[in-house]
Amino acid sequence: MKLSKHLFAILFSLLLLSCGADDGSTNEPEFNYEVGLQLFEFTWENRSRSYQVYFPDAQFASSNLPVLFVLHGGGGNATGMIEGTFGRFNELADLHGFVVVYPEAFESSWNDGRDVPGIATAWDENIDDVGFIAEIVTRLQQDLTLDTDRIFTTGISNGGFMSSRLLCDRSDLFRGGAIVTATLGVDHFRNCTPTQSNSVLVINGTEDPLVPYEGGFVTILGQTRGEILSTDAYMQFWATANGCSTSPLLTDLPDTEDDGTSVQRLAYTACSNASVQLYRIEGGGHTWPGGQELLPALLVGRTSQEFVACDLIWSFFDSL
Repeated sequence: MKLSKHLFAILFSLLLLSCGADDGSTNEPEFNYEVGLQLFEFTWENRSRSYQVYFPDAQFASSNLPVLFVLHGGGGNATGMIEGTFGRFNELADLHGFVVVYPEAFESSWNDGRDVPGIATAWDENIDDVGFIAEIVTRLQQDLTLDTDRIFTTGISNGGFMSSRLLCDRSDLFRGGAIVTATLGVDHFRNCTPTQSNSVLVINGTEDPLVPYEGGFVTILGQTRGEILSTDAYMQFWATANGCSTSPLLTDLPDTEDDGTSVQRLAYTACSNASVQLYRIEGGGHTWPGGQELLPALLVGRTSQEFVACDLIWSFFDSL
C-alpha cells in the first residue's frame, strides 16, 4: 500500500534511531566573525562532513564563549533541527552569549554506539562521529576564544543517544549533556567509563512509542534499532557516576496546558561538581517539548507544551 510505504519513509527520515585524524582537510578561507548562521565543511575519514554554526550578537565576539552542540535526530539534518525548535537556541545565544553548533550526520544517522547491522552506514562502517565532533571543537578554537569548561551537547532521538555517547567517551571535553527522547544503548553502556563529572539533564516521555521509557528494544514499524537502558536505570547510572544521592527529590510542575501531559522534575542531590535531573513527561511522546509537532500524535505521541525544552536546556547549562 502506497500510504504505508510513504509513512515508513517519513518515520525513517524523521525518527531513525539510530573519523581518527583529519585525513584530507580542505583549505579554509580566512575567518571573519559574522553574526548569524554560517556553514562549514571539511573532510573526515575520506567523507565530506558539514556543520552549521550560529555566532551570537557581536557584543560577545571577544568573550570566552560557551559552546552548545545541537544534534538532530536520525534521518534529519541541521536545518531541520533549527526549524523544529523554531530557532530558539539561536535566540538564546544572542541573549546569553554562546555559540550554537549544528553538526550534520553522515547520511543522516549518528553512530551512537548501538550496533544494528543494515540500518545505517554510520553503524555498518563504524563512523567516528565522536572524533568528528571533537574536531569541530578544535576548529572553533582556531578562530574563537572558547570557554572550554563550558562545552555542552544536546540532541533528540538518535541525536540524544549520540549526546549520551559523547558524555561517555569524551567527559574530558563535554561539561554536560541534555538528552531528549533517548537514553543509551545497552552495548555502549557496558563501555561507558566517564573520567570526569558530567551534568546530565534528561527529558523523556512516559508514552514514547519509539523509545520505550521502561527500556528494552527500540522498534519502528517492526524493525528494531537496538536495546536501550530504561530511563530510570540511565538516571541511576549518572547519579552514581557523579556521586549523587540515588533517591531524587520529586517536584510536580504546574500543569498549565490542556495537552494531555504533565511534568515531574526529579533532582538528584549531593552530586560531586555536577547536576543530574530528569524531567519526566507523563503522557509525553517521542517529541521535543515546545517544538514543532512534526507527525500526528497517533504515530509519535503527544508533544508537551508545558515548557520549552530549549529554554530549560540552556537554563540548566547556564546554572553550572
